[in-house]
Amino acid sequence: MDRILLRFIEICRLKAGPQDLPASTLLMAIALLAYGAIALMLTVGEKGPGTAIQVALVDTLLLAGLTYIVLWVLDLTIRYVQMVTAMAGACALMELLLWPLLMLQQYGVDGGGTFFIVIATVLLWLWLIWEVAIIANIFKHGLDTSIWMALLISFFYIFLSYRVMRTLFFSPEVAEVAAAVPVT
Repeated sequence: MDRILLRFIEICRLKAGPQDLPASTLLMAIALLAYGAIALMLTVGEKGPGTAIQVALVDTLLLAGLTYIVLWVLDLTIRYVQMVTAMAGACALMELLLWPLLMLQQYGVDGGGTFFIVIATVLLWLWLIWEVAIIANIFKHGLDTSIWMALLISFFYIFLSYRVMRTLFFSPEVAEVAAAVPVT
């Protein structure tokens, strides 16, 4: 299992792609569960357990579903297990890094001051850029395409995912405040 975790870290470092993971439905299920569980933990404090479960479930289904649609359009569904495994595992690790950034931002909002809000916002944008790069790298390798096409697909994937989540779970007032903070 250590080798698999190291492989996910290499994917996050842009040193590996989905082809470097085994095509295991068990590993895909574990990665999806990890992704959903971390999404749940990130959301439960703000939304409560019921809504947090829904957010985590929809977010996980979006990851799996949108990846399938992209692969289906390009007639590459044979790569689905490795692509979803790479996406879920790498994004789960990235969400673990997101947690302290959100805590830093909340500290600034709760009275820590503007300095902490600014630092957290800059770090959140850097985090988002890194996550886009990771997703683009996964699409680049999984679709055998150029990095530019992979970036375009990544932006579309993140935009669509964000819009669905915002529409379903965030009220317009909260969405306007949250618009300054990258959410995936």
